[in-house]
Amino acid sequence: MLLLAAFFLVLGLAGPAGATTVRFLMTEFPSSSFHGDSYVLPLSDPAAIAHARALVALGPAAGETIAVARIAPGADGVNRDLLAPGAPAWSWHVTEFLGFADFTIEIYDGWPTFLEEDVPGWMANTGGIVGFWGYTVTQELETVPEPSTLALASLGLAALGARKRLLTR
Repeated sequence: MLLLAAFFLVLGLAGPAGATTVRFLMTEFPSSSFHGDSYVLPLSDPAAIAHARALVALGPAAGETIAVARIAPGADGVNRDLLAPGAPAWSWHVTEFLGFADFTIEIYDGWPTFLEEDVPGWMANTGGIVGFWGYTVTQELETVPEPSTLALASLGLAALGARKRLLTR
């Protein structure tokens, strides 16, 4: 039974309250789409999740439409352009959500494809901060296990199978 509980904890199906990450789709405002790209914003703070859901329901009337976040180079298996055919992964990802804002300094403005063209340059110029003026939360995404969680789960299942084989000898 303990092994089963550990398995569900690894999959993220059980765990401490408030530890849930909810992912949201960031796109241009529907009324002014120009670049046609998107990125994924993971949120775990309940107040931020509530505001993101208000943005989905109310649009700009919810206020503070710009997501400000710290990013890092490298794909994480989660951040991708869900509007593009095949939903290609970006070579950068959100590492920390800093807050919602009505405006940011101009250097944080851009769009995902522009950032993708020169991730090292973006990191050097902004300190790794994004706050795209023309992008907002437009959809809550279904939660799926992180790729690293899936790898851990498959290792756990392999270990359970090996243990079962050892016990039945």
